[in-house]
Amino acid sequence: MKKNSLFVKLTTYLLGMLFLILILVGSVFYWKSSELFKENISGQTTARIDTSARYIEQYVSQLKYTVNAIANEAEVVQFAQEQENNSQISIRNWLDSFMKSNEHFVSMTIVTKDGRIISSDQNLQSANSNELMMQEWYQQAIDLSHNPVLLPSRLQNDKYVLSISQEILSKTNESLGVVRFDIDSHALENYIKELSLGNDGYAFVINTEGKIVYHPDNEVFQSVDKQMSAEDIAKSPMDSMLGKNFFVHKISIDNCNWVLVGVSTFSQWEQLSKQLFMIVISIAILSFIVCSIGMVVILRHHLSPIQHLEDTMQEVEKGQTNLRAIPNGASEFQQLAHHFNHMLNHLEQLMVEARKQEQLARVYELKALSSQINPHFLYNTLDTIIWMAEFQDTTRVVSITKALATYFRLALNGGEDLISLSKELDHVRQYLFIQQQRYEEKLSYEIQVDENIPDILLPKLVLQPLVENAIYHGIKEINRPGRIQLTVQYHFPYIKIMIEDNGVGLKGKGASNKALGGVGIQNVQERLALYFGEEFKMEFDSVENSYTKVFLTIPVSLELQK
Repeated sequence: MKKNSLFVKLTTYLLGMLFLILILVGSVFYWKSSELFKENISGQTTARIDTSARYIEQYVSQLKYTVNAIANEAEVVQFAQEQENNSQISIRNWLDSFMKSNEHFVSMTIVTKDGRIISSDQNLQSANSNELMMQEWYQQAIDLSHNPVLLPSRLQNDKYVLSISQEILSKTNESLGVVRFDIDSHALENYIKELSLGNDGYAFVINTEGKIVYHPDNEVFQSVDKQMSAEDIAKSPMDSMLGKNFFVHKISIDNCNWVLVGVSTFSQWEQLSKQLFMIVISIAILSFIVCSIGMVVILRHHLSPIQHLEDTMQEVEKGQTNLRAIPNGASEFQQLAHHFNHMLNHLEQLMVEARKQEQLARVYELKALSSQINPHFLYNTLDTIIWMAEFQDTTRVVSITKALATYFRLALNGGEDLISLSKELDHVRQYLFIQQQRYEEKLSYEIQVDENIPDILLPKLVLQPLVENAIYHGIKEINRPGRIQLTVQYHFPYIKIMIEDNGVGLKGKGASNKALGGVGIQNVQERLALYFGEEFKMEFDSVENSYTKVFLTIPVSLELQK
């Protein structure tokens, strides 16, 4: 198989396109899978956080109900209102029994406006009431009056607790003090731990000010960076934030200033992506191998007619002109085979015609000799036609054969000795065309004729010998591209004709007809002088290794015009 054969090129191009398509499809599939995974994680996180927020709302409602019930308990109100009330022991017992009702209750404290303290926490029992009244939980409860106050988690007795407080009011809405009870943060954790946010996902609670209420990592409460991050989340106007490797969703909890935040990471995707990548690569390689084998088999099958046609051409080139291509395969290949066979048939016809022309040329040769036509021109032209025919250059064979036929038709001129100037120029044009086909790049020519040239009569075959002389005695002897220019101008009452070549020229200044070609030039000069009389002139100008110019001055009269 040739390196640059059609089969190799098509196989290379198609496999390259297939490779690019597989890469593109695999990349799109991988990218789309990544997007779908992230969308799925984001959707699951949003749904689970929203659902968990409802449970926390119920939990907060229970806390508010509990602290509100305590603050409105008649015995508690009476104790806070009456300074001389001796029910401290009964209230303490009531508090103890209340604390035992829920394992997550840590402590309960009552601070009256006059500074009395009842607490299940012995540390608070002996604390300074003024200091307690200055703390955040007491002041916020007084500010919000009827509404319970939720406070962020804090470390108390080696345990993280949540606090909720509410002002104690009399029947006349007089402030009597504040009741506070503390709950183990694990109670809130029970509402959050059921959340499934992937392998590394987690949820936490902050307030609207960015302070952390609950976080599964206790070290976060002492981390300044985490606190600042929580503040950024609280201040963000967006409920969802998508990062490169994480997704954050937050939702406000009704009836309090808490915000539930869920964080999902895409670490699981890294593991899945590696597996997916290997699967995509494996499928791509397998598909490439299978498609490559199938493509090679199909191309071999469909390109076999081309190979058969090529083999037939090679045999014809070796001389087996009787062979013909077998039309098979696709319709285009069948048409190509038909055209090739038609070309061979046409070539055979041209060869037959060429042989006929060769036989006919012998007759023309005899007449040409009598008219001073060089028989070597005819031989060389026929050799050129045969050479072109052997190389299957049918187009040029037809062109040069037509030109040769036109050449001899004009030369014969129906047996007449006089010919019009236009036909004489056409005769020269056909001659130069034939010579150009023979010499190819070595010979170029140009014929320039004024539009107002009178179509006079003159002896036939007077310009062709001059052009022939320029080729054989001028251009043929040089080693550079040759050029012939024929110019016909009308300057009343004369027609001026110039034939110029860039050949070897002549040594010294001036030239003679003998030096320029001998008998042929002299024959032309004598016939023109005899026909046009003394007013006719033939002049020469030549420079060695540069150019040769022949000038004809022909008088014009009415009787000379056609």
